[in-house]
Amino acid sequence: MESSFDKQQMSEWLQEVLPNAFEESKVSKPEDEAIIVYEVNRLFDWVKINRLKRNYPNSIIVPVVTEHLTYSTGIAIELVLPALLIKPLQKSKFLRIVKKLYTAYQEKKASSLTLLELSQQVSQHHTSPFREAFLKRLIRGEVDNEQEIIQSSSFLSSNCIPNIVFLIQGYIDGDDKKADASSIITNIFRQNFVNQAPLSFLHFERYLLLLMRIPREYNSFKHWSEGEACLLKVIETLKRDYCIHLFMGVGSVFQDAMQVKESYSQARKARRKPPIDNIHIRYYEDLTKHEQLQKAIHYIEEHYDEQLTIRDVANYINFSSTHFSRLFKKETGRNFVDYVAFTRIIKTLPFLRKYDYTIEKIASTCGFNTPNYYSLTFKKYVGISPTDYRNTKEILFK
Repeated sequence: MESSFDKQQMSEWLQEVLPNAFEESKVSKPEDEAIIVYEVNRLFDWVKINRLKRNYPNSIIVPVVTEHLTYSTGIAIELVLPALLIKPLQKSKFLRIVKKLYTAYQEKKASSLTLLELSQQVSQHHTSPFREAFLKRLIRGEVDNEQEIIQSSSFLSSNCIPNIVFLIQGYIDGDDKKADASSIITNIFRQNFVNQAPLSFLHFERYLLLLMRIPREYNSFKHWSEGEACLLKVIETLKRDYCIHLFMGVGSVFQDAMQVKESYSQARKARRKPPIDNIHIRYYEDLTKHEQLQKAIHYIEEHYDEQLTIRDVANYINFSSTHFSRLFKKETGRNFVDYVAFTRIIKTLPFLRKYDYTIEKIASTCGFNTPNYYSLTFKKYVGISPTDYRNTKEILFK
């Protein structure tokens, strides 16, 4: 407990109702039989409580949860904890719980399962709140020391710690748009990767994040042919059997767990760029690292609604049109006209999804000469018309 007042108050309450029944101990041994009261001030404190359970199998852990974290109390059930308290502490509730625990301990001491045995029944692969909390902290860059990675082994085995992140979006174009798309997607992924790689999924903002650990010998997902084949099969199965269309950005592989946040950041950037081969997959490693071309691409994204020419952009970065055209195709995998058209298509998607703009207005707003040219270009790259796309339902991973 952070507050010395709270500690003193609890001691006085105990002595008043159960004098000499408890002895305060500042340092416990693993074999001790104790009630350990631990204050939960942040979500990651639940991980520490889980660790206490494993380190002190003969003890009873009682979390004291601060008011702003009461939404997380379901974790106590997940951890098979017999009781919990909410701050501010109330004497009547505190004593009622202590009496119950003390009586239960006296009656069932010989026959009850130890908490260690109970904790061993929680599978490493179980999607528990503290595992999810750890993975979210990992991709946010909040895990900043090796010790925390090591300690995560109590709920996430080392061979399940991800080394690559996929950022997934999608839509449904079938009749059954109320289907639980998220569950379908995760199930199909697990079925196809069951013998290939450990997977974890997070609903993050409005995206679905797939966190995967690919074999160590591969420094790129593209070089892992079995994995890429599984990914393509997942995309095709979802499209064919469930009318679910996925689009994803793929980050690089990082063997250092504390750098997985970089893979997430890369996956976000890749998702926003035109793909090279497959419209469904955009790899960060395919994005140009050429400084001048990055500047040119930024210019295209800022001026996509204007009548851009290759000469305009080449002049902007002081390149000849011929040299720029050749280098642009080599670095981006697309010629200039295709790249600009695809960039404009990406920019039109929010207008189709969120607003009631006419196709004519969207076309003119985003740099297309005519509505017909816009519709033809959209169908060429996306596979369906703008109107059909508007009638699909975006999958919001919440």
